[in-house]
Amino acid sequence: LRPNIEQIVDVDMSAIRVVGGWLKRYRPVSDRVNVTAIVEEFAATLREEMDYLAEGKNAEVFAANFKDDRSVHVPRVVWTHTSRRALTLEDVSAIKITDYEAIEAAGINRADVALVLFKSYLKQIFDDGFFHADPHPGNIFVTPLAEKNKDGSTAFKLTFVDFGMVGRMPDRLMDGLREAVISIGLQDSPRLVKAYQTLGVLLPGANLKLLEEAGAQLFDRFWGMNMNELRNIDHTEMMKFGLQFRELMLNMPFQLPENLLLL
Repeated sequence: LRPNIEQIVDVDMSAIRVVGGWLKRYRPVSDRVNVTAIVEEFAATLREEMDYLAEGKNAEVFAANFKDDRSVHVPRVVWTHTSRRALTLEDVSAIKITDYEAIEAAGINRADVALVLFKSYLKQIFDDGFFHADPHPGNIFVTPLAEKNKDGSTAFKLTFVDFGMVGRMPDRLMDGLREAVISIGLQDSPRLVKAYQTLGVLLPGANLKLLEEAGAQLFDRFWGMNMNELRNIDHTEMMKFGLQFRELMLNMPFQLPENLLLL
């Protein structure tokens, strides 16, 4: 830990709590967000990030969850040289996940890396209920292995570091997300609205029938498009959709539950 970091964080959190108090008086925000709960969740996450004993335990939980998966690696914690203020880990320096040239130069298929990363997060969220909540490129490395895959590409493992910020999934949140994924896969708009309700992302009094209609229209118009096609949708097409569901666009009946924030 850097010197005096606790005092610096305390000062910053005091400022954030003041701003949170102002936001609570602004109805478009306060109707959709429990500002106090969000701020306190953020404060608790920060406190946990400054406790390296907690971070070491998080790393070991993550490692245990992936112990049977050779494609994911977590650095070993050296407990004899670890305290609340200093964390010592096995050296896992490898290729940064955004260093595409180095990944390809190592003979690794980038599409395979993307798939392993995607599958690892599905497992973290839907199976383990415990996920790495800070997945920026400096925290994920691609480690080449000595062996080759059947297609001749180099085998690899994904190495995660920095477990100061992790998320835990309550059962209700996991159930709601699972339902949302299934309903999107089935293009089932009524089921998707029920998933929203389970997740707690709808404001009281939300027009459920209108939400179902909007969901069905979105599936009809945009289902199956890739990102390039979505980026190039005609502006008038979006305007037409906005006008058709004017009430929904104006009211935006969504809220952010605090347990969804880290996810």
